[in-house]
Amino acid sequence: PGKPRPGCAPPAASTVPTPATAAPSSSSSSPPQAPPATLPPPAVFKAACNMSATKAVYSFDKTLVLGFLAGALIGIGGLLSSVVSGSSPGLAQANPGLASFVKGAIGLPAGLSMVILTGGELFTGNVFIMISGLLSGRVTATDLSKNWFWSFLGNFAGSVFVAGMAFLAATTASEALTAAVTKAAVSKVSAPFVTLFARGVLCNWLVCLAVWMAMASSSVAGKILSVFVPISTFVTLGFEHSVANMFLITQGIFAGADISIKQFLLGNMVPVTLGNVAGSAIFVAAAYWWAYGKNS
Repeated sequence: PGKPRPGCAPPAASTVPTPATAAPSSSSSSPPQAPPATLPPPAVFKAACNMSATKAVYSFDKTLVLGFLAGALIGIGGLLSSVVSGSSPGLAQANPGLASFVKGAIGLPAGLSMVILTGGELFTGNVFIMISGLLSGRVTATDLSKNWFWSFLGNFAGSVFVAGMAFLAATTASEALTAAVTKAAVSKVSAPFVTLFARGVLCNWLVCLAVWMAMASSSVAGKILSVFVPISTFVTLGFEHSVANMFLITQGIFAGADISIKQFLLGNMVPVTLGNVAGSAIFVAAAYWWAYGKNS
């Protein structure tokens, strides 16, 4: 008794754990993994391509409304920049370099931060997103064209709306501010085509790097800082952003600047928009597709 019979193996221990001995599942014992603080560059490019596919299925009215809100927020940033810089003529005379930096640091970085954190449809950022998706085969040329058209139209409507509201609110009604915003608007339609195109290229190269860097960060603070560095740089250096100009030139017209619609469109919007597209398409979308997406 107690000995196994010849030819019989002793009973194997059960491999099914009892409730008392069962190991807890990893899902119940391990806390959820936090997302990485930053994405590496190849992952950012992949995220941009995924975003292009998401934007491609938006209805036209969703893109238009989000475009309107993005244009309005950029306009509010432009208004803040105009008021701060236009109210500081003494600083501009005593220290023009510092005055340029103050103008760049206050206003448009806030506007783009609000656009990114609320999911706005900004044409200039969409150039990078949609061309990345097109080069990677995630979207079609038709998807790209629809997104660009409705976001550009929405941006224009939102920018003009804020310019009109600021005029009704008499935000720049003082003599100093009226002179400043009209002078700024006239200067934007007076530069040569090539100059405006080049400024547009450099501008949207930086703007789309701001979008890229914000996508790389998982925190609100990181996204805001990512926006601040490139945007304050482009404004300080005097580069040209088509959506910001939709507001700034309209603001000047409302304040009394002698600018015709033809001058507005052909003297600024066309060269700047073409430059914005070229800068983003070549130096951000195509360059990083070549580096991170071409062979993936």
